[in-house]
Amino acid sequence: MNINIEAFYLINNGLANPFFDMIMPILCDCGGFLTLLGLCIIALIVLKYFKKERYFEIAKLCLFSLLLAGIIAGCLKLAFHSPRPFTVLEHVRQLVIPTEPNSFPSGHSASSMSIITVLVSEFRSHKIAVILLIAFAVLVAFSRVYVGVHYPLDVIVGATVGVMSGVVVLKVFKN
Repeated sequence: MNINIEAFYLINNGLANPFFDMIMPILCDCGGFLTLLGLCIIALIVLKYFKKERYFEIAKLCLFSLLLAGIIAGCLKLAFHSPRPFTVLEHVRQLVIPTEPNSFPSGHSASSMSIITVLVSEFRSHKIAVILLIAFAVLVAFSRVYVGVHYPLDVIVGATVGVMSGVVVLKVFKN
C-alpha cells in the first residue's frame, strides 16, 4: 500500500470519533468555493456601502485569488480525472457527498488557502489572527480527508494551488 493511502486510512479510520464526525462535515462546508465566493461578495457589498476602502481592496484581492485558485483546481481536476477514495477503496467512512466525481486536487483546500494567503499577508502583524486563519485552512484540508472525499496528496496539492494563487494575486494586483 502506498503512503498516500496509508495516510488516508490513518486519518479517515484511525482518528474516527463522534466529535470529529460532527464537526468535520461543517468545516468542509465552510471551505467550499461557493461558500467563500458568497462571503467575498457580501464583504465587497458591505465594505463598499460603509466606504471601508482598505478592507474593500483586501476583499477584492481575496475574490481574485479565490477565482484563480478555482480555475486552476478545476482544470487540474479535469486533466487528472482522479477518482475519490470512497469509489475505489474499501472501508472508507464517507461523511459527506461531494458535488463532483474528481478527487485531485482538493478544491476546498485550494479555495480556503487562496483567501487565507491574502488575509495572512494583509494582517501579518496580528499574530493571533494569522494563527487562527492558518489553523482554519489546515482544518478545512484535514476535514476533506477525514470525511472520506480526498486523499492527503489531494489536499496538499490543493493547498499549494491556493497559496500560489494568493501569492500571484498579491504580486499582480496589490498597489
